[in-house]
Amino acid sequence: MSSPPNPKEEYDFIIVGAGPSGLALATRLSATASAPRVLLLEAGGPNTDAAYLVPSERFTLFASEPSLNWGYKTEPQRQLKGQEIDYSRGRGVGGSTAINFSCWVVGGADDYDFWAEKVNDDAWSWKNVKERLKKIEAYHDEIPDEYREWVNPKPEDHGTTGPLPLSYAPTWEKNLPDVFRAAQQTSLPLNPDINSGNPIGMGMGASTMYSGLRTTAQSYLSIAGPNFHLQTNSPVARIIFSPPSEDPNQKPKAIGVTTISGTSYFSKSSIILSAGALNTPQILLLSGLGPPSTLTTHSIPLIHSLPQIGHNLQDHCFSTATLLLKEGYNERMKFETDAEWKLQAKKQYEAGKGGKMAEIYCGVPMGFFKSEEVLGSGEFGALGSEVRGFLGREGVPSFEICTHVPPLYTHPHTLLPTDSYITALCFVMNPQSRGHITLRSSNPSDPPIIDPNLLSHPYDRRVMIEAMKTTLKLFDAPVFDESRVKMIGVPEGRGEEEIWEHVSSDLFSSWHMCSTVRMGADTDPETSCVDTQFRVHGVEGLRVADMSVCPLLPSNHTQSTAYLIGETAAEKIIAKFGL
Repeated sequence: MSSPPNPKEEYDFIIVGAGPSGLALATRLSATASAPRVLLLEAGGPNTDAAYLVPSERFTLFASEPSLNWGYKTEPQRQLKGQEIDYSRGRGVGGSTAINFSCWVVGGADDYDFWAEKVNDDAWSWKNVKERLKKIEAYHDEIPDEYREWVNPKPEDHGTTGPLPLSYAPTWEKNLPDVFRAAQQTSLPLNPDINSGNPIGMGMGASTMYSGLRTTAQSYLSIAGPNFHLQTNSPVARIIFSPPSEDPNQKPKAIGVTTISGTSYFSKSSIILSAGALNTPQILLLSGLGPPSTLTTHSIPLIHSLPQIGHNLQDHCFSTATLLLKEGYNERMKFETDAEWKLQAKKQYEAGKGGKMAEIYCGVPMGFFKSEEVLGSGEFGALGSEVRGFLGREGVPSFEICTHVPPLYTHPHTLLPTDSYITALCFVMNPQSRGHITLRSSNPSDPPIIDPNLLSHPYDRRVMIEAMKTTLKLFDAPVFDESRVKMIGVPEGRGEEEIWEHVSSDLFSSWHMCSTVRMGADTDPETSCVDTQFRVHGVEGLRVADMSVCPLLPSNHTQSTAYLIGETAAEKIIAKFGL
């Protein structure tokens, strides 16, 4: 990296947001032969504390370090008893990869082939996406032989020289293999590599961890070119456009950005927003791009009417169930409650990045499943033909189940220090509910209004009910007969009304929000916001490259898609400008 940015200097490219998309894009552009001047602006801090990279803290960092989190909440969800859902977003270099749960799950071939069909661009087909993913990955599959029965990725399916280290847990917690045995006993398929392009079956996701450390988008800083500039603590307020032209055919042109503190930076080639599915539409609206009625409400001058900005918000949501086990079947509660034991674990970790802090919470079984009950339901039958056709494809799951995560909801039971447990999460895949994000005010420091409208669609409710039934059936498996005490934090019964009563009180966002500045075919400016070159419709010099452009929500954990979007945008921009 070179010297700090100079507001008086004109940059070739200005990128807003140092998350996975922004860092992948900015560093790739800067590393080209022409070495363009690239400025990456980040609202949060540099995020360099090594304590943030402890593997066992992967599920708690978002809450324990509020400076790393925008701390958003949704509007009350009427269909969920008025719950205000935590909508955490990473703040600081690394973006949400700094506070996410480190799961590396890329989604299925069918997801990306459908994406390519929807936008009429083969760059998004699985054959091309797979090669791009290999550029990201530095896969380490040193899996102990005793676990190869359950996890066995093919080396040729993954990259080994990319900037982002990935691995599987080198040591598995006690009883973790029982989840795979339970899947077999309940007629659920197994999958030795859920990242092969076919996600169906119980498997083990890779993690953004290696050698005792969590890895984040900061890994991309290692490939930055000589004219790369990173400026932290610089939240962007709005985009600067050139003065209006007297020529009615001349589109408004983005020429710079202004931060909340009042500093302006200028670009001669392109401004690229990579601030994420919530902050990117907020910046666009504050800049005069969006639904005219919204801009009028907040007295923001209209630059260009784009009615879809902020709309079409999609997200994965999940509910939980916990299996209480007899004492001694795992060590999670001891790890959480025995201060002396945890202190010794910390010392062991600091001495060599190993021990319990590199074991507990580090292996997460994850399975994606098709449900005949869902596909045969009236809710499925009521969907449009295109959606039904996609959901019926062989590699498109109805829901996901993952286990060995923290006990998010155990009501009315309180876990004791001597308890052992397994908590499972069940997720709705391919949700049909749609929400929106809009402005709370014209003040860029005010958080946006966020309403994801989770589980508002009848199809999503059907999927969640069937996902919970399958999760409870998994916990009923004979492999747990010796260790099982009871289930806690679960529906009072197995009927649909009882399951819905539980789910509507116990629902969480996966923070996989996307599609608020949706990509469409180049010939489709009416129902989309950007084209396949990531260019915002109706203006010049402005692109968006982050999760907000997704035309669909892949069946995965979306950090992989965020990196992929950054890499894809980099390829297209490098080709466009001949870098």
